Order: sequence, then C-alpha cells, then structure tokens
Amino acid sequence: MALPLLVFPRRRAVPPVRGRGFPRNPPRFPGHARQVQRIRPQLDELQEDFARYKGSMSHAALGLEPETTLVIEIAGTVERFKQAVEAVGLEWLGEWDIEDIDPDEDFYDVNKSSEKKDTLLAGQLFLSMVNESGLQALLRLWGRWGKNKDLPHGMTKWRDVFKQTKEIRLWGVKDSLIDTGMVENWRENVSPDVPNQSIVCQIELFFRKDPRKRREAEETLKRLLEESGGKMRGKSLENPNIGMHAVKAELAPASVLALLDEVDKGEVASSGRKSLSMSLSNTMRLFEFHGIMYFRLTGQSLTAMREESGIPAEFPKGKPELQPAVVAILDGVPNQMHDALKNRIVLDDRDDLSGQYPPVGGKNHGTAMASLVIHGDASRVARPLDRQVYCRPIMQFDERAGMIGEHREYVPSDIFIEDRVERAVRDMLDETSDRRLDAPSVKIINFSIGITDRPFRRIPSPLAMLLDWLSWKYQVLFCVSAGNYGDDFDLGLTYPEFSRLPEQERVKHTLGIIAKQLFDRRLLSPAESLNAVTVGALHSDESGNDWGQREQRFDPLPGDMLLSPISRLGLGFRRSVKPEVFFCGGRQFYGAMESNVGPSVDYSGPGQRTAWDSPEPGELSRAVYTRGTSNAAALATRSASKIYDVVRALQEEHKDQIPDKLLAVLIKTLLVHAAEQSGVVKRTFIPILRNLGEARKLKELMSRFVGYGAANVERVLSCTEQRATVIACGEMDTGHVHEYQFPLPSGLSGQRIWRRMIVTLAWFSPISPRHRNYRMAKLSIAPPHKWGETPLHLPERPDSDYNQVKRGTVQHEILEGRRKIAVYAQGDHLTLRVLCRPDAAETLEDPIPYGLAVTLEVAEDVNIPIYSQIREGIRMQIPVEPSLESQNL
Repeated sequence: MALPLLVFPRRRAVPPVRGRGFPRNPPRFPGHARQVQRIRPQLDELQEDFARYKGSMSHAALGLEPETTLVIEIAGTVERFKQAVEAVGLEWLGEWDIEDIDPDEDFYDVNKSSEKKDTLLAGQLFLSMVNESGLQALLRLWGRWGKNKDLPHGMTKWRDVFKQTKEIRLWGVKDSLIDTGMVENWRENVSPDVPNQSIVCQIELFFRKDPRKRREAEETLKRLLEESGGKMRGKSLENPNIGMHAVKAELAPASVLALLDEVDKGEVASSGRKSLSMSLSNTMRLFEFHGIMYFRLTGQSLTAMREESGIPAEFPKGKPELQPAVVAILDGVPNQMHDALKNRIVLDDRDDLSGQYPPVGGKNHGTAMASLVIHGDASRVARPLDRQVYCRPIMQFDERAGMIGEHREYVPSDIFIEDRVERAVRDMLDETSDRRLDAPSVKIINFSIGITDRPFRRIPSPLAMLLDWLSWKYQVLFCVSAGNYGDDFDLGLTYPEFSRLPEQERVKHTLGIIAKQLFDRRLLSPAESLNAVTVGALHSDESGNDWGQREQRFDPLPGDMLLSPISRLGLGFRRSVKPEVFFCGGRQFYGAMESNVGPSVDYSGPGQRTAWDSPEPGELSRAVYTRGTSNAAALATRSASKIYDVVRALQEEHKDQIPDKLLAVLIKTLLVHAAEQSGVVKRTFIPILRNLGEARKLKELMSRFVGYGAANVERVLSCTEQRATVIACGEMDTGHVHEYQFPLPSGLSGQRIWRRMIVTLAWFSPISPRHRNYRMAKLSIAPPHKWGETPLHLPERPDSDYNQVKRGTVQHEILEGRRKIAVYAQGDHLTLRVLCRPDAAETLEDPIPYGLAVTLEVAEDVNIPIYSQIREGIRMQIPVEPSLESQNL
C-alpha cells in the first residue's frame, strides 16, 4: 500500500562544530636560488614581449595605454590572492584550478617517492590585466623577493606566488585560439580555393569591471576587425552576472589563412604557450589583441532531423481542465495543434520564431519534447500531466538548410543563445517583466538543448553560468540534457565478427571502446551547470523487442538499463558528479560498414514514441521513434512535475515547513534522491573500469559513466511499511547549522538484517564567475559521528565516493549495513546536521535554500513496520517556535 511522504517537524539552529579537516601535502617546490634562476629568464622575456606588444598595438589602440593579460601558473594553491594583485595595480581577471601540470625535477608530488615524478600536479592559473606601471611594480616585488628582502605590508602573498610559480607569461594565441579548437576547425574548413566564404565566430573579451574599459576594449576590437577585413555582426553582449562580454564577428578568409600559415611555420608550437611573433602584418593584429580571452565557434544550438511523415498515433483528445503550468520548455517551436499538444500547452512566441518555419512540418524537436513531458513514452499508455506546459521557443527553423532538403532547428550564428535564454526566463518569472501569459508558477524548466561545439573543459561555459545564475535568482530548477555523441567509432572488429560474440561479450567490448573515448564524450554546454540537474540517457524504452537486426542495423549494447551509447559522460566542474541522474533515452541501434559503426538515423523503432510535426497537410496525430539525452531530460522534467504535485499536497498540511519559494530546490532533492547505481551496472562496469585507473578511484570512475545512477521516481513519490522517506527544506546563513532528529524505528533495534539509509541534500548556490571555486555556497550533511558508528551501523558506501559527492550542489549518500546488530533504546534518534560554509566567497550575503530527503528501508519481506514507527516518532516531536529560527548564532 502506498503511504505518503513524511515531513521533519522541527529543526534546531545550533553552533557549528569546528573541524580540522585533512590538508593535503603541497607539491615539492624548488629552493629559492633555483626558483630565481628559473623565473628570471621568464620575466625578461615577459618584458620583451610587452615592449613588442606595446609597439605593435599602439596605433590600433588609437593611442590608448596598452594593457596586456598576465598569466601566472603555480603548483599548489594560494588562497585570497586577489587583494594582493589589486594592491600592486593589476586588475584581477580571474583564476581557475588546473590538474594537469607536468612534474619535473623542480616540482613534483611529495606524496610520491622522489624517484617517481610522473604524477600530474594540481595548481592554479591566475589572470590579471596589467599596464606598464603595474608590470614595473610587479618586477620591483620580484626583485625584493629575489634578494631575500621582506615584502611590503599587504604584499606577502606574492612571496608564496613567487615560490610556487611554474610559469609566468602573457596570454597568447595558444590560449585564445589553439586550446579552444579554433585553429584545428579553421584548418579543416577554411580553404584558399573559396576566397569569399563566410567565417563567423564568437569572440569573448576579458570582462573588465570598469564599463569604460569594456567600451575601449570593444572599440579596439571593432577597429582591429575592420583593419583585417572583418566586421562585427550585431550588438555585443554584456552580462555582469556571469562575467561575459562577447561579440559575434565575421572574419576575412585571408586573415585566417595568414594565421594558419604562421601556425604551420611553427611560430606557436616552438614557443609553447607564448604568443605569435610580433612582426606580423597589420591584418594579424586581431589575433594578438590581449583583450580577447577566447575565439570560439559561434555556440549554435541545433537539432538536425530528416523529413519524416511519421505513423498514425492515438493521443487523448478533448479540452481537459488543466491547472497552471509548473513546467516550462525552452526549445524549438512546437506544433500546438498536434493532438498530443492541443489545449495542453501555452505557447509564448513573442519573438515570432514560428514565422521562420515552413507552413507545414519542421516543428519537430519542440513538438517531441513537449510530447514526452506531457505523455511520456507514447508506446506505453500513461496518464498525461494534468497541468499546462509553458513553451517558450528559443530555436528557429534554418531556412537555408530547408532549401537543400534538410530540417534543422537552431539558434542563428549572429544571435547569442545566452541572451535568448535570459530574456525568456525573465519574461517568465521576473516580477518587473511584461508577463503576457501566465507563467509565474513555473518551478521546473526543461532544457533539452546542447551546444555542439562547446564540450565542457575546465571552466563552465557562459551558458552554464547563466543557468546557474538564473536558478539562484529565480529559485527554479533546470533539467538539462547531457548531450549526444553522434560520431562514428571503430569497433575494432568487422560487423560479422562482432555479431558472433556472445551478448555479454558484445556489451563489454562496446563499453570498453566507450571507456577509451572519455575526452571526446565530454558533456555539452550547458550540461556542466552546477545548480541544474543534468540528465544522461539509458539504453532503454517501451517499444518492445520485435525490431530485429535488419540490414546490419544492430544493438551495440544488448540488455537493459545500461547507459545509451550516444549519451555523453561526466565529470562536471571540479570533478563533481555529472550527469546526476539517468532516465530512459531510447535504444539507439547502429549501422555498420566494415569495423566503423555509427548511430542509425531511423525514425522507426526501437526508441521512444513521440509526437511529430508531419510535413503532410492536415496530419496532426503522427508519431515517430526518437532517442537521446534530450528525451531523457524531458522524462526527468515530467517526473519533476509529478514530484511537484506530491510536495504541493504535503504543503497543504505542512505550510510552515514547506514555503512556496523552496519548492524547486525540494523537487531537485527528490529527483536525485530517486537515483541508484544498479547491481547489474556495477557488475558490468567494474571489470572494465579497473583497467582505466587506480582502484581507489573506482567509484569516481563509475560516477563518470552512470552519475548517481538511474532514477526510479516512483520510489520517492510514496512510501511503504518497510520504507519511509522524510523530507525538509530551509534557508541557511554562513556558518549556521540546522539540526534534524530522525526517529529510529524500535523494531529494527537488536536485529542483524540488511538496512539502508539514503540521504540527499541539494541546494541552489550563487556563483562567482571569476573565482576558481565558482560555487559560493558549500553545504554538507553528516551525523555526529561516522556513519558506521551511528546506532544503525551503516559502514558500507556501495555507490559514490565520499569526497566527490561534496563537489557540486547535491550530496547524495547511500549507506548500508548488515553485519552488526543495530542497538539503541526506544525513542532514540539519529541527529543529522546541515552545515553551510562559504566557498568562492568570504561570506554569503543571502541565505542559501536547500532541500533534504532521508529514506530508511529494510527488505520488503521483513515484517518490521519501519514507516509506522518513524511516523510515530515524528509525531512525538514538538515543533520549534518560529522565533528560534531567526536567532543569530
């Protein structure tokens, strides 16, 4: 019998317990004399480069004082360096962690033997904007340190920086062009045989805190573009909330070809990370402008689908009485007249993107996503959502592709997707916006779109930062797709050889190939968003097993509930767990030619049955079979809507404990609370993963493939007598602790039986875009002792790594015990403490919203009424008076 979720009746605000932590030994640094010997030539070269840059750019900058971007790469860490940088007269641009510093005789890991110097080091990269006077101030500091003199007051941080510096240099072409993949892309796509081809890119400038400096940098860039035969396209985008200043630009093919020629001559490769030679022609100054952080591809989001008539399908008809929307979809334009969507969606197309589509057909991706959110996989009859779904298009039909028979929905190259997304959410939720349609009740936003040319690397993309900021500002949950990997890969066997392998061997063989492609299968922006729930795809659907292996179209991963072969993989920022959850994404068959295989583009089964905008006039009930992480994210959004309804019902009874502004973060908590790495997945993956890394990192490697696991949302919508889930939510200030008492069921005491506790803490954090930690608020939950030392004796952590679960904005712990007897007295409880600390900040200005879910269970055939006993224990607790919560500690 399904039983309702329980709610913690009280919490106490208590002083935090000060812990000592576990500091890691720093790397081994060179001695003072050796460091002076190492760094002096770098500083000499830096001065020469600055002098050449000053002479090269003075005319282009129209007489403005030249400024350049200084890069300091250190091994280890230096905390709170920003103040020391600004005290010298340098402008702080940001910092980020680096984990791939090559060790040498001067820098190596002291945790290893001195003979073994092959372990990559972790460190930091600092970026500052420096003019001539700032550079001279830095050199004076260096001179004092080099002579072992004391540094001035407020400058002592520089002592640590000089001691730990691996490299100091100017930002250059390798940073802005080569590392972003632009040179490689241009080499493949720019041809001297096509002199008039259009080369469009996005140029991201370093974000200057002074608006006047931003204007100067943009004006300089504009003139450099014109000087090189290019031009700006449209207006620039400035967003202080995410530290973004960017322009769309069209480059002259001659200037790009000149750059490639310089690269091919070895000017960049021979100088490591240094800039190109300063003797370049005027048309090349653009690529040397130190106000540019990155040249990138245009950041288009697009979906490409073949024209398809689809098959007839039955969807519920009529005009249902629906409640207001809690789900919004940012996608392409849906066909609101399709039987699956008619009278069920609210279409807010205030940008008139519908006008970009053909009269019939083409509205494919938005229609499919809305169909999955409302109805789920249509191969299985399920009750549609009883709420409206708010649809705000941000993609449009590509008319140029339509002229050659292709069907693409995209964000045009001269449009910033960040601008469209921010305006859409602001129109939806901001109290000061022009709300033309009823959307203020939205708590969940589906984002089944990935930027194909923005795989995650080191720092979050501007779009991911934007989703994080919007989540925090409007307290809304984004469900984001991890992205699809649509490239071919080499089986290493011919198709006949592969098909003759036993099923289990085929699975292991395919997963082994995927395991070797981790770099190529990185998440697509904005899947690295910290505040969002990122969704990966399972190789599973409801379409049945009658599809066969026809025309060498085959299933590379036969079986059920394994990851989809087209799902992109984690990890996320600072090696956090991403994707957090996996939902069914449809079985993706592959086509084979020799040993190369690629995803079969086929709208017949298997897959998930979704509504389709047929190009046949008057056909408004057609469906096709589709697959991918977009589908999985749509199903996660559908599940989040169901969670909303459950929590909303609890809110009626527990109004003070579940305020409306905390509903989204509580939904996030329960969505991840439903995740678990299955035994089948572990048994399949562990032998493969043992060959990829150290045994101590096995859990981290596992989470890279399966996150926290597949989500079984039905488990968190209700309880049973053998499984009780208790929830809570709140807001916390820096350094505060919220303490909850979880009643221990008397029937479990004295029993040596399997028991499991699942604890999930989730929050929305403000962000600091230029800080290496990025996440401003770090929450955590723990009992007063180690989990194995609590009365329940839960020493086993079968899933994620203890440290890794604390790197994002979700801490999801699964703890088990079976060997020891649980011993405690009737009426005892387990104390759980939620702690809030600043991360990328000294203090937090606003309280941090969080949700908490705790499940205790035994096997369903065990005759112990866990639920009833926990419910009674909660009933006996006395609620805390509201005034206690507002006391300062």
